[in-house]
Amino acid sequence: MAIKLTSGGGMLNRTQKQIFRALMAKPSTFWQLIREQDGHLAHFTQVMEEMLARGLARYEGSHIYLTDKGKKLAQDQGISPLEPLACPTCDGKTVTLQGRFSRVLEEFKEIARQRPPAIAEFDQGYVDTMSTVARVAIMYQRGDLENQDILLIGDDDLTSIAIALTGMARHITVLEVDDRLVEFIDLQARKKGWTNLSVHRYDVRHPLPREFQGQYDTFLIDPVETLPGIRLFLSRCALSLRGKGSAGYFGLTHLEASRDKWYFIQRLILEMNFVITDIIHNFQEYELEREGFVSKNYPLVQRAFGPLPVPDTNWYTSNFFRLEAVGKPRVPEQENIPTGREFYFDDEAYATLP
Repeated sequence: MAIKLTSGGGMLNRTQKQIFRALMAKPSTFWQLIREQDGHLAHFTQVMEEMLARGLARYEGSHIYLTDKGKKLAQDQGISPLEPLACPTCDGKTVTLQGRFSRVLEEFKEIARQRPPAIAEFDQGYVDTMSTVARVAIMYQRGDLENQDILLIGDDDLTSIAIALTGMARHITVLEVDDRLVEFIDLQARKKGWTNLSVHRYDVRHPLPREFQGQYDTFLIDPVETLPGIRLFLSRCALSLRGKGSAGYFGLTHLEASRDKWYFIQRLILEMNFVITDIIHNFQEYELEREGFVSKNYPLVQRAFGPLPVPDTNWYTSNFFRLEAVGKPRVPEQENIPTGREFYFDDEAYATLP
């Protein structure tokens, strides 16, 4: 269903206003514009298609411009050009990588260059090295790193290695479905002599082995964003924790998770006996393939308004959540665990291959 832009006294919705103010500030590519709004991709593409069809915006080369008609509508709505206000030092992450973490970043970059390439089979897409180490810095800042037993379910970003490089954690356990990453992480641990890092092959769709239940202080995941998928990831992690005061971290986009989906997820978190203590907007930046993203015809490419240029920026970001258990975590019963691609893909998954 088309998104209706106001034609008179009606108000623009949130996504529309964010797009208008970004384009009032400067022309943008399709990919740059995604980062200036916080709607999900299905909604964003509908809004842009309607703006172009109504003559409110136009393509010129690889950039999108507001037309005179679009500028007048924005002014009538009281919208002013977007002013950049993110902290220029931390880029909105709330931490800077100083001291020990500066060294960790440099060592981590060298290791990360050698990792296996991301593959669509497991919905992989790596965050940049700065985001990975910043995750660990946040864990340190919040007291969830030093002398802690830490569990990661899925680790294509190699956060376990960044944690190990700090020398702070008591033990780090990785449960990973991709044999290539299991072998890579294990090899790095043996090279470095890390006896406190262990990695095991595990598919989250299987029950959590008893040896990993109730053994951890902190978990970290970057889960799939289908509702059955994120429910399953959070349930496995809840079962792994020791109890009250344990903490968890995960990434969640707004690009493939609408606010309706966020509502379901946040309600689930509360029902599981967690509170959300932190959400850092656009904390993680993903280094997705560029030419390949267009040529492989992801849903975003199929449903966008005409042929898209190759991405010119790391346009895919996610928000970083911290949870804390206020009592013994409650693990909900699992319902109809998907076994095929539906585990990774739903109607909002515009940057995931079906």
